[in-house]
Amino acid sequence: MIRDLRTLADTEFDLLVVGAGIYGAAIAWDAAQRGLTVALIDRADFGGGTSANSMKTVHGGVRSLQTGNPAELRLFVRERRALSRIAPHLVHPLPFVVPTYGGLTRHPLAMQAAFKLYDFLSSDRNAQLDRTRHLPPSRRITRDECLALNPLIDPEGVTGGIVWHDCQMYNPDRVVLAFVQSAAAAGASVSNYVDATGWLRAGKQITGMRVEDRLGAGMFDIRARLVVNAAGPWSPQLTATLPPALAAGHPPGFSKAMNLVTRSVGTREAVGGVANGRFLFIAPWRGVSIVGTSHEPYAGSPGSPPISDDDVTRFLTEVRQAFPRAGLGHDDVRLVHRGLLPSADPEGETLSKQSLVRDHRQDGTPGLMSAIGVRYTTARATAAEATDLALKILGQTPRPSRTATTPLAGGDLHDWDSFLDTAVPSDVPLALADRRRLAATYGTGCHTLIDALTADQELASPLSDTCPVTRGEIAHAVRTEMAVALSDAVLRRTEAGSAGHPGPEALKEAANVMGALRSWSSEERAAQIAEVERHYRLNA
Repeated sequence: MIRDLRTLADTEFDLLVVGAGIYGAAIAWDAAQRGLTVALIDRADFGGGTSANSMKTVHGGVRSLQTGNPAELRLFVRERRALSRIAPHLVHPLPFVVPTYGGLTRHPLAMQAAFKLYDFLSSDRNAQLDRTRHLPPSRRITRDECLALNPLIDPEGVTGGIVWHDCQMYNPDRVVLAFVQSAAAAGASVSNYVDATGWLRAGKQITGMRVEDRLGAGMFDIRARLVVNAAGPWSPQLTATLPPALAAGHPPGFSKAMNLVTRSVGTREAVGGVANGRFLFIAPWRGVSIVGTSHEPYAGSPGSPPISDDDVTRFLTEVRQAFPRAGLGHDDVRLVHRGLLPSADPEGETLSKQSLVRDHRQDGTPGLMSAIGVRYTTARATAAEATDLALKILGQTPRPSRTATTPLAGGDLHDWDSFLDTAVPSDVPLALADRRRLAATYGTGCHTLIDALTADQELASPLSDTCPVTRGEIAHAVRTEMAVALSDAVLRRTEAGSAGHPGPEALKEAANVMGALRSWSSEERAAQIAEVERHYRLNA
């Protein structure tokens, strides 16, 4: 992927997608795959906003069963299956364990019956998936089994447990990037660090956007027959100068969501514990644990919401209530993920349950539509709905979406175990753990990187003794994946810093690799390191 601003400025596109989180990226891919000319821009990096805050879980609709919504449950089952099919290197099965108690709603017989119904409604969950992605049916376990698998909860009152399987993303940032890469491969013009600053209009008709290149190339126009506002929390700010009726395309409010990345608590399964009447979960992930999710009302500006020590303290109080034997405290927190999720009320107290796709012709502003997403899992389905609407608005013959079965970039493989064993040749001078990490991060795309590492032993060296990510991965991020800032490469293109601080030595070495390719001065390298450091601080 190359930042090609000239093409953005010189082309009239069918579709301009503003916002390259998981929803905008999925829309760009679907639309490009269906033959539309597409531009995708983001004011920062791809997936660097709310999409970066994730529990990493690809849900299968268990909560929909609790709320008595079988149609929603079926949607989640289909979308979990689709992501497992199109990104098999990034989406993996994960067992979940929750305790049962003596009360009516969490009684073992009641929960067993509920999960048997869930198994029935999701009976096609493994259709057309390779065997390594098959999810077994749920099962009821004894009290002793539950406490062995989930030793972090208070054993008092536990009568047994339930085990079921959902999926987990190895690297959600790479999932977003895979959608962007796939869109680019299908012909879309994509660029990060391009900020939408104003509207192009012909009367009431939206005809594109005035944008600013945040890397210094100045202002220019992007013309499009239809603009999709997929800017998430920035959506109200983006449309502030347009007619007030467009508020119908915005959520009433936003909720501040938070997940904690902590030291590993030692479980191999994702485990549930009850705090204040609801389940919290701790999931193992790449050698650490993820605890989530907290939700609080939010009335501030868009972007990455500030998280204070008090916010973390309040959440840890809940975590200790749910998992008293985990022993988690402030010193165990390696990273705080934070983001804004759409709320069903202005106060931000109740999360929205459904994504929103809206044609603003009905609001007096033709040439504009909005897409507001609520869950990572259903982004592909919402993108297909948005593209259906875009084709209708543009007067084009409907063409079915193929994104549920077409592999994303890196995902064109049919048996994960076989691929894992053969992806990296045995003569490549990398440890087994590094070979597996490269296969899981890049999928079939790892071959290009491996060739580069094999040709240049200096690139094959790790960033530090404690950070196994190689210098070549940082260079690859710059040369082929549009990494512009150090944070792009360290936090999103590679896994160097996505599970916690990689260490000063690794940051310095990564800055040197990027600096040589991007001609950074010593002062700019220091500034880039400082920007990454801010990511790990609260109140930033």
